[in-house]
Amino acid sequence: MADDLILSQQENEVFIIEINRPDKMNALTDEMYRLLTECLKSAEANPSVKVVLLKSSGAHFCAGNDLADFLETEFNQESNVIQFLITLASLKKTVIAAVNGAAVGVGTTMLLHCDLVYACENTKFSMPFIKLGLTPEGGASQLLAQRCGPAKACEWLLTGRNILAEEALQAGLVNQVFADNQTTWQKAMDSAAQLSSRSQQVLVESKKLMKGGQVDEVIELIKKEAVVFAERLQSDEAQRAFKAFLSR
Repeated sequence: MADDLILSQQENEVFIIEINRPDKMNALTDEMYRLLTECLKSAEANPSVKVVLLKSSGAHFCAGNDLADFLETEFNQESNVIQFLITLASLKKTVIAAVNGAAVGVGTTMLLHCDLVYACENTKFSMPFIKLGLTPEGGASQLLAQRCGPAKACEWLLTGRNILAEEALQAGLVNQVFADNQTTWQKAMDSAAQLSSRSQQVLVESKKLMKGGQVDEVIELIKKEAVVFAERLQSDEAQRAFKAFLSR
């Protein structure tokens, strides 16, 4: 059942969203993006929810897009993946992410829209767009430099190399790193519980002040990136890269 791939539950005032496809390293399909968007919108609309907690089951956070599924789905600004990213970027409520194992492509770029990110020391982040003949997505073309500095953003995006948890911590991509998955998850839950004890109005207004007028700009950036990304998808370079990846 597709619904089993994205789990959600509310614990007190914390809404937990769990990517649940561990046998595929939690690679995301078009339908999973649709379900993630539904969950985010549900949490945003629920007055009893103060904090959203995003996590995954198994050994990996998210291996990015399921390429076989992705190539069978028309990609444009209205695609489910783009709507998910826009919804996440627009969320007024506090978002916490707990990350472990592989965080590839959108598995990393979605973190740029989370307010707090806790990672296990075994986490490997990567944005290998260039290796697939593609360009950055999810606002990463500018948000990564704002968060981690231009030098790191250029290096990571132009090489597509793996980024270990400690380097991500030093660069500011994540807030804290912990020794194991359980400790990472518990810290995320503890933080969510602590924040949910605060005034909802204060949480929302504080996030609004910190982001300033950036939200509308980020949404436009995500849409702009999607246009270039869609063009690159049709290139011979990208098609060769996809074919090579899927034939492994």
